[in-house]
Amino acid sequence: QTALNALLTAQDRSWIKETATPQAHASGVRLFALRARKADLSCDELAHGRREADGAPKALKGASGQGLTPAQISRASMFATEVSKELAAEMRRRRCKA
Repeated sequence: QTALNALLTAQDRSWIKETATPQAHASGVRLFALRARKADLSCDELAHGRREADGAPKALKGASGQGLTPAQISRASMFATEVSKELAAEMRRRRCKA
């Protein structure tokens, strides 16, 4: 909750362009923040978020030996797919270039 609040209240949103670790994908905090702030993000930030969400399942599968359970990987991958679709819909709504 604390990590999510920190991302949601960050004024510069520089965290969006930082590379996420598999553990960050598994926790879902970054994806929750992207989902919550999608209306406030620029087209460029939406594109970065979508690329992150699209790449999360592959990053998670590669991290299976790093303390993540198959259930965590599965849940996080499904959530990443859902967030990617929401960000893509927001991009279409605003007519952002992909």
